[in-house]
Amino acid sequence: MFLLYNSFLIIFYKIIAPILSVFSKKIRIWLIEQSKIPNFIESINNDKKIWIHCSSVGEYEQIKPIIKYFEENQKKMIITFFSPDAYNYLKGKISHPCSLFPLDTEKNITNFIKRTNTEKIFIAKNEIWLNLINVCFQKTIPIYLIGSKIKSSKINNIFYGKYYCDLLAKIDLIFVQDEESKKILKNKGIDSILSGDPRVDQVLLDQEEPKKENLLIKNFINGERVILAGSTESEDYNLFENLMNSGEEKWIIVPHKNSKKAINTLVKRIKKKWSLYSNPNDLKKSKILIIDKIGILKYIYKYSNIVYVGGGFSKGIHNCLEPAVFGKPILFGPKYKNFPEANYFIDKKIAFCIKNSKDFKKLILNKNFNYKDQKIKTTLFFEKHQGASQRIIQEISI
Repeated sequence: MFLLYNSFLIIFYKIIAPILSVFSKKIRIWLIEQSKIPNFIESINNDKKIWIHCSSVGEYEQIKPIIKYFEENQKKMIITFFSPDAYNYLKGKISHPCSLFPLDTEKNITNFIKRTNTEKIFIAKNEIWLNLINVCFQKTIPIYLIGSKIKSSKINNIFYGKYYCDLLAKIDLIFVQDEESKKILKNKGIDSILSGDPRVDQVLLDQEEPKKENLLIKNFINGERVILAGSTESEDYNLFENLMNSGEEKWIIVPHKNSKKAINTLVKRIKKKWSLYSNPNDLKKSKILIIDKIGILKYIYKYSNIVYVGGGFSKGIHNCLEPAVFGKPILFGPKYKNFPEANYFIDKKIAFCIKNSKDFKKLILNKNFNYKDQKIKTTLFFEKHQGASQRIIQEISI
């Protein structure tokens, strides 16, 4: 398994990725940024560092309370990302040295740790890198998983389940989101700490952060009823295309991928007057506003009457904590059961599962949602589930 993994990495980096980069801008950027990593580590001073790794923007948001704790204790950090999109979006917004995650070979990881003088590593959520974990284990460098959610299907997989368990057993501390993850690990003899999800704390912090009113959004809404469809994918448009083009409501749509291709896929389905956030045109008369700016979705949920969270008809729903904090009725597709907060929201009738366009239309046209009751229920949820960051900090306190 180890030999196969390392061989694949080298073949992918040296042969497959360069070929694919001709057709894929994302892979082209990934290769360019990989080539910059040697210069990045040369620029890092010799102070001891904490290495924070996040897959994408969502994982960075999850681990932000822990980063803040280290900042308050004046700890030096480096932050890496797996996603080139996340790296390019966040590198200018973070005051710490940032890089793409190095290709996970033993040589690369050993060199990265040595040259950056890494003393501890914190990984947001579930990313498991074979050489990173093995090198840290050999060099007794503590490594932690923060806010993990463990799937039984992975840990019991007949092909790689044993190797996955072996790697998890080498991690110093695993902080899990829920009882089910803790139980799955315990059955394999792996210790973990039930911390909860630090995303809850970050969502609450974001809500408290003072933000100016978004006048562009307010001008578009102009006092009308608005449906916000956030983190949408192409499969989601099958659900509400007809209603979007025939109803009286205004729509704000935020594609999950902020790319020309994703926006063009949406635009082809629109028959009403629409406008783009980056290039607004006749906002008051437009019925649909497409958001093509990264990072503002969590701040504009408050302007909606109803929220649809995308992803429930593909790999799984996207973040539903961010709209919930505003007490909005939430709709999403059937692939939500791996998300504890979504199950809670369904049970408490904060959220509603949509299976087809008929279900969607019925709920969208329901103008009798009890918003006061929604807000009470979501407030109780956040009060009950906050504090994961503090529980983690107590265990890792420096």
